[in-house]
Amino acid sequence: MKPPPPAEIRAEDELAAADVRVMLTAPSRTALLENLGIADQDASDLLPLLDAAAADEEVLAEVTATANRLRAAAGLEVPEVDLAAEKVRHDALQRRLAPGEGLVAILALLVSTSTVRAWHAARGLTPEKSWEVLADLGQQMRVHRAGTGRLGLHQLNWVSMNWAGRLVHLGRLQFDLHRQPVALLAGTGSTPSADDPRRWVLGTHIPARGPLDPAEVDASFDAATAYFAEHYTELGAGRGVEEPAFGHEFVCDSWLLSDQLAEITGEGSNLARFAARWEMLERSRMDDGALFFVFGRRPPVDLASLPRTSRLARGVAERLEDGRGWTGGLGRMLR
Repeated sequence: MKPPPPAEIRAEDELAAADVRVMLTAPSRTALLENLGIADQDASDLLPLLDAAAADEEVLAEVTATANRLRAAAGLEVPEVDLAAEKVRHDALQRRLAPGEGLVAILALLVSTSTVRAWHAARGLTPEKSWEVLADLGQQMRVHRAGTGRLGLHQLNWVSMNWAGRLVHLGRLQFDLHRQPVALLAGTGSTPSADDPRRWVLGTHIPARGPLDPAEVDASFDAATAYFAEHYTELGAGRGVEEPAFGHEFVCDSWLLSDQLAEITGEGSNLARFAARWEMLERSRMDDGALFFVFGRRPPVDLASLPRTSRLARGVAERLEDGRGWTGGLGRMLR
């Protein structure tokens, strides 16, 4: 009988600064950047900074310490690394090498893929699929450049979640594995407490990869159910008859889950049809989310200067500028 997969994988050793220096300067680094989706101007700007970081003892020490935290463990219950909590200190340290933000985290992420890739293999992801997950680092760097015009990374804890191993990319969509309060999923309207029971669900994320074609979206949801039901069978055990089967319950917490999309782009648009799939559990103001994901900008922003090059951009900009703001929220879907 095939043994059950592990609940976590932990690194057997720690990297030393000398190890990280070798990794940052090795000829294989160009292939590593490619595997992580770091290309074009981001790759060109980053390569000389790898050499500079390897030569700076203080920067190298912080990259090493952060990398060891990222590679310490991957799995179901392991704590995520809070890179955002280190942002101010890391960005101050970065200024020894270059202006901007996110460089220390980027370098640490580059050299800390071994544990998460071992977890992916244990849970049935091919090497190609594993690298596709980790290539979201390059995607987030492109989003950062689109908004700021320079090398960097804003979505620190999003990327560190990827390195914890609970996110996969299946077709058009991404899915992360996490627990949600049962009371919230039931739509009771009560505020969950830390002690309330929780169950595993599939979080849904929409990377910036072109249109949300309904057929492609359906194929992604089908692939997620098939993958998680096969490779995480233990998470379906012990559920009551009234509870959805594991792998068939999805949640999405996004600015895209908004009735305003139908008003702006039309009820038949891909965006509005995606939003209509979800039963809303919570609604909230998501002005900053709409600003970031539509325009790649973060506050403070001169709202009058936002480009109005599409119906979506025009509609979002008008709502932000006139004070109506943007309402999104948390939705649930059973398939």
